[in-house]
Amino acid sequence: MMDLGLPFSPAQKQLAEANPQGYRWVRMALAGVAPERVEQRLRDLLNSHEALRLRYQRPLGATGLRQRVAEPGELRLDWRQTAAGTDAAAWQRDAQAQCQAQQPDLLAWWRDEQLWLAVPAYSLDLRSLEQLRRELLGQGAAPQAEPMQYSDYAEWIAGLQLDEDAEQGMQFWRNLALQEVPGLRLIERYGMASGARGCVQQALEPALCGAVQALAEGEALAVEPLALAAWGALLGRLNGQRHAQLGLQHDPRDDYEELQGAYGLFEQTLPMQVHLSEHASWVSLARQLARQLENAVLWQEYLGQAELLPEWRASYQAGLSVQRLAEVPALQALSFDTPVELQLHWLLDESGQGQLALVYDSGLYRREQMQLLLRRYVHWVGQLLQAPQAPLDSLDTLLAEEAQPVATGGELPADVDIVERFRAHARNQPHSPALRDGRRVLSYAELDELSERVASSLQQAGVGPDQVVALLLPRGAQMLVAMLACFKAGAAYLPLDPALPPLRLASILDDARPALVLYLDELTLACEVPSLAWAQASSAAPLAAPVASAPQHLAYVLYTSGTSGKPKGVQIEQGQLRHYASQITHALDLPGGAHYGLVSSLLADLGNTVLYPAWLQGGCVHLLSQASVTDAQAFAEELREHPLDVLKIVPSHLEALIGEHPLEGVLPRQVLVLGGEAVGESLLARLAQAAAGCRLYNHYGPSETTVGVLWRAIDIQQGASGTALNQVLGNNRIYLLDEQQRPVPSGQAGELCVAGASVGRGYLGNVGSSAFGRDPLSGARLYRTGDLALRQADGALRILGRNDQQVKIRGFRLELAEVEQALRGLPGVQQAAVLLDGERLLAFVVEEEGQSRAANLLRDDLAQQLPDYMLPAGIFALKALPLNSNGKLDRQALLERARQRMQGARVAPVGELESAVLEIWCRVLGVEDLGVTDNFFAMGGHSLAAIKVVALIREQLGLNPPTNLLFERQTVRELVQSLDQGASGEGWQVLNEVAGDAPALLLVHGAEGHLKDYRPLLAHLGEGQAAYGLTAFDEGWQSRDLDALLQRYVQSIPESLKQRPLVLLGWCLASRLALLLTAHLQAAGFNVQALAVVDHDSQRSLAGDGDEGGQLLADLVFLCGSRARPLGDTLRERLARQLVDCDYAEGVARLLADAEVREHLQWEGAEAELQAAMVRYRMIKTRLYEQALPVVDVPIWLWRSNAHGDLRAAWQAHTRKALHYRSLDVGHHAILAEPRLSADLLSLLAPSIAPQHRAERVPD
Repeated sequence: MMDLGLPFSPAQKQLAEANPQGYRWVRMALAGVAPERVEQRLRDLLNSHEALRLRYQRPLGATGLRQRVAEPGELRLDWRQTAAGTDAAAWQRDAQAQCQAQQPDLLAWWRDEQLWLAVPAYSLDLRSLEQLRRELLGQGAAPQAEPMQYSDYAEWIAGLQLDEDAEQGMQFWRNLALQEVPGLRLIERYGMASGARGCVQQALEPALCGAVQALAEGEALAVEPLALAAWGALLGRLNGQRHAQLGLQHDPRDDYEELQGAYGLFEQTLPMQVHLSEHASWVSLARQLARQLENAVLWQEYLGQAELLPEWRASYQAGLSVQRLAEVPALQALSFDTPVELQLHWLLDESGQGQLALVYDSGLYRREQMQLLLRRYVHWVGQLLQAPQAPLDSLDTLLAEEAQPVATGGELPADVDIVERFRAHARNQPHSPALRDGRRVLSYAELDELSERVASSLQQAGVGPDQVVALLLPRGAQMLVAMLACFKAGAAYLPLDPALPPLRLASILDDARPALVLYLDELTLACEVPSLAWAQASSAAPLAAPVASAPQHLAYVLYTSGTSGKPKGVQIEQGQLRHYASQITHALDLPGGAHYGLVSSLLADLGNTVLYPAWLQGGCVHLLSQASVTDAQAFAEELREHPLDVLKIVPSHLEALIGEHPLEGVLPRQVLVLGGEAVGESLLARLAQAAAGCRLYNHYGPSETTVGVLWRAIDIQQGASGTALNQVLGNNRIYLLDEQQRPVPSGQAGELCVAGASVGRGYLGNVGSSAFGRDPLSGARLYRTGDLALRQADGALRILGRNDQQVKIRGFRLELAEVEQALRGLPGVQQAAVLLDGERLLAFVVEEEGQSRAANLLRDDLAQQLPDYMLPAGIFALKALPLNSNGKLDRQALLERARQRMQGARVAPVGELESAVLEIWCRVLGVEDLGVTDNFFAMGGHSLAAIKVVALIREQLGLNPPTNLLFERQTVRELVQSLDQGASGEGWQVLNEVAGDAPALLLVHGAEGHLKDYRPLLAHLGEGQAAYGLTAFDEGWQSRDLDALLQRYVQSIPESLKQRPLVLLGWCLASRLALLLTAHLQAAGFNVQALAVVDHDSQRSLAGDGDEGGQLLADLVFLCGSRARPLGDTLRERLARQLVDCDYAEGVARLLADAEVREHLQWEGAEAELQAAMVRYRMIKTRLYEQALPVVDVPIWLWRSNAHGDLRAAWQAHTRKALHYRSLDVGHHAILAEPRLSADLLSLLAPSIAPQHRAERVPD
């Protein structure tokens, strides 16, 4: 039978789990002893003590390392005498090489009255080494009995696991419920646990050692619980933990006479729990730990079953040991082998000397950080000795240098007036470009004159200093011109997007009460506000008397999410903006006369880092179009055509735009500023490969402190740690404060608070005023950001997250409470909770009794109030919100329920293309178990993720889908069907697959060729209604043989649908195509049950649209209306004049050259795609109007909006069956979202109603 050797002891098992087999390195002072005498005594001890002859291996059939004792004749002792002068590092290198080559039982090198030893780490602990040193000196006391050999000890411990007390011993450890107690791994970490150990040391003053010993004796305590209480309290303070476990190293030789004088690895880590109540003192905590230790020692032998208790291994994260030596300097450990990641060793000797050695995992922590922690511990013990009975919470852990705020050193440049500097550039370099918006470029002189005209109009309207002008303008040059014009008029601007949900827009305007609203061409607001059209404002005479803005005058107002459920207006003054623009230009050394890229939303201040410095420096602002900032390919093309020198962008946005493309030509030539969120390792790795010559900066700051107050030149070689913020911008001061508003030390999380020149005026109406306080140094305004940060040992600040319910989504700040309030305001919703799960929002609602609405309908209602980044990815209806034992919302239970529902029945991919696309989705969303029918946005997708998906499909699959395809095809299956049929998604589409033989709805495309106009209708119909669709075949519409094209549509529909009743539905012009298809489908054998016509006059002709220019204008009016951006009268009249006497294609080119039209359409794709779409629109429209309409043998269901008169006669002419009719008092573009339409359809499609009974007339 094979000898597997001896089992490991508990202490050896603990070390083996954390460290691979290695050697322990020590240096012993052995003055006055001849080396020959030392060698002989060493050989004698090797023969006497088996622990010095242990060897380790993993035998075949064993589950772990085992040990055996080498016979004296097998002994491998590497003894040598070396020359004086060899330093420790050189000796250890040579010794390590020898150990690796020869694997000696003991390596002992003599040099200058010192013995340098290397012993297997599993063989001896520090106490055994101290005993060895004494015996080599001839000072060892003769044992009263032969000491136990280590192999006997290991066998004895193994046998105890089988005795009658074993179950009781195990039960003791189980009853501690250690799985519920977290460890004490420091917040300030720099990587992953590596197992490699570093060590820093500091001498203890004899006075301090004596005071600790005296306190221990006076309180009838050992030093161990006092030292451990101080260590646990300090780490708990730094980590913000009041309940944690940590390890205490204990030696069982103190508990058994038989083990006295024994050699081996006996010291083992016992798990201890620290409970830091508000009133706990140092002494009371030490007593608590002493009681725990007393109980733990009684059952210490049963730690041999450690593999059954993995939960208590959290005690390996931090621990402590107390070692008593004859002379501390005489035994120096050159390595500390411990399973604990952060182990503090107290080394005390008989003379009252002491030393601290802090051993740490060098993968997690840094040397300078550990040196600071050791200094802090000594300071902390000194504090405790002065007040051992005082509450720990009342004592200070700050070192002297940490009491002051973080601030800028050195002289600062003077702040510059933005308007005055801009006017100087207009005088000195009038022809230099100041603003590029697509093809349109404005010079400094042109921009100066145009902004003067708008400013004059504002003045004439009565606008002046400290008054707010709401800029209800799309992304475009007009917005930037208006911002500058507000400054010239002395006013402040409030940027707003006309595409914002109407209710949110109304809420902001009602709160801000602006003096004036400046709009582009048409204004429809739910509140009465004085207004001015852009055309009128831009045609006024220039300013007669320029207005000088004072630093205390308001510059702008930006709205952020609010905890009350309403957005709050952040007010920034001219002085604060000037300070920011001047100081960021100086700090980052931004270049003059350069090209600055503006890619972020104009409703936020992120882009102010490039906007105002560009104009201060005489540079040109490139306002990238919506298409360029939402499509990786368009972005790359834009930067290749118009390279940038400076770019500020949110990291996740940049990652989405660069995709897998090479970065050459995409990055700015001089400066890249990242801000709005943390910079990830993956982006840094890519930048490290391609950012040569481009300076990289990380920038932080909330809107309330004027864009940003902290920055750092990124050290790309350090990875994420190289982004920690180490510079304060301008005349600002940074405080990190705890809940009692006290400064926190390095390594401890505190709320980041800002005081100084960049702190804004506050919120409009003084809402949220608790966020502003007073600077303890100057008494000036201080802003509490709500962000948690810590100061690293090197002084840099690391942002950790939030201390409230505010989160960041794609660079936008939002309050979860605002989303919850909006949900609770929806009809039928009684309770609501919103959580952040990774990068997505999840909402949970409890509906009133008798109410049950589909999640997509709730989300649609929310979209009327909140911008898209605030919309939850998933909404889950519950009977009740789960609560924990404290009566608070159980957030973990909510997240678990959401994940269970989303993981429901996953539909596996079919075919290579579905598998490939699904793999791309999983990669982008960071989810492993997606199905092909899961909705992209419900699974956490958003606009930036959609950019990545489209880019990866292009790069990896060689396909070229349009940018917005994912917004129309929101499942893998739908997307793949479009990809299979071509990038435009031609022909048959599965919109909602429902098995069975109930009637299915077949939606038919209109002149735009897509089906997205039907989304509101599909949402109201719900998941129980089978729905399919037909999108345009682009090539077929070029032919005048429409019958052949209609046959292609019929052939694209699966044969399996022939047995299922179909209802064809068309809205607007699609009604004509639906009628034509009905005839062809019936001829092909399909069971067409009815035709649903929504709001179209079958008797209308193209003649009503006039000439081609007039037809184009009519088409443009329709396209803008379908995007809820109707053309105003002013713009319509101008375009009518512009399109006179031009053919359709020429007119499209003219429209696309008009920046106002492009911005009004807000097309998400490339310009070429827009041009192709408009030409296709005209082609489809022409063909449908040219085609004679048939008469069919199916009933027609007809709904009309208030845009039409009575349509019954027109459509009765096209059916030999009954006509059912309803008039709805809604607009043409709103009718598909009308609940009465969907209710009628569901009633008529109900399978329980026999076809003959469905002929009843739909009521008016």
